[in-house]
Amino acid sequence: MTDINVCQKVVIAGAGSIGCYVGGMLASGGANVHFFARPRIANDISEHGLHLSDWTGTDIQLTPKQFNVNTEADVLKDADLILICVKSKDTQEMAQTIKDSGNTQATIFSLQNGVGNTQTIQDVLTSHTVLPVMVPYNVVYQSGGHFHCGTEGNLYCQEHAAAQALLQLAQNAQLGFELKDDMPSILWGKLLLNLNNPINALAGIPLKQQLETSGFRKIYRDCLKEGLRVLKAANIKPGKVAAVPVAVIPYLLSLPTLVFKRIAQKMLAMDPKARSSMWEDLQNKRPVEVDYINGEIVKLGKQLNIPTPLNERLIELVKSAQQKGQGSPNLLPHHFRTR
Repeated sequence: MTDINVCQKVVIAGAGSIGCYVGGMLASGGANVHFFARPRIANDISEHGLHLSDWTGTDIQLTPKQFNVNTEADVLKDADLILICVKSKDTQEMAQTIKDSGNTQATIFSLQNGVGNTQTIQDVLTSHTVLPVMVPYNVVYQSGGHFHCGTEGNLYCQEHAAAQALLQLAQNAQLGFELKDDMPSILWGKLLLNLNNPINALAGIPLKQQLETSGFRKIYRDCLKEGLRVLKAANIKPGKVAAVPVAVIPYLLSLPTLVFKRIAQKMLAMDPKARSSMWEDLQNKRPVEVDYINGEIVKLGKQLNIPTPLNERLIELVKSAQQKGQGSPNLLPHHFRTR
């Protein structure tokens, strides 16, 4: 399939693990992709190209000639599509960088965790179309330009005429991409699933192993229950972003391990080595996004006078680990108890 869309300039604003994987996949389908990257990543992928793999066996090699790498913000000025993939704390700064570049025509896509980034971007880029995209999978950077996707799922994007260009580029690349008309609820559903991120980061073991461990499942279950109570009080109905509705997941997590492994096969369909992005952030001494995930539940809970002690405890433990700068503390389930 060829179309004028393949000539449109796509800029990945924030070429981390998700940005390099999604941008690389789009480039593999012939898209005109430019990575706006920090020098470390820019030098790596300029030298080695991109090696994209996933847990199902997909293995794609791109040479540096198949994409463009930039470290200066002027790459943004004439972009047609900009995919913002920075951490949530850097959202406003990136939006301002786009504005300062003089870009007036790009459609902006937010491929970020949390529920507030689209509005943060729109507040700065008032004349642009800004669309949220839910990223279901985790991607780990394995050096030498290698980015490995360890879990499954399709990208979900807000239904909008301006999203058609990215939809076609994704289809050209055989990258799962769906348009949805209920993105706010989907983002809340994804946030609930992501309440497990700090548990995995603190446990220091692969996601599959963590979910197959009863003690860790109970922690995740209780975090989800807190989140579901808060959202119910706020009249927010979380969208379905997993094989089963998120409200059913606490029940599944309560099952004995043998029964859970049999019934929740879809939930456990992942690379045995896959871990959360928050674990990767701790290992690499990068800021964690816990305030934009568990913190959203705690903030909303305080507004509604609903206690969220376990989510507060996770925030405390992750920030303590980040401050120590020694990677995951490899906690056991009993270490997560609230005081």
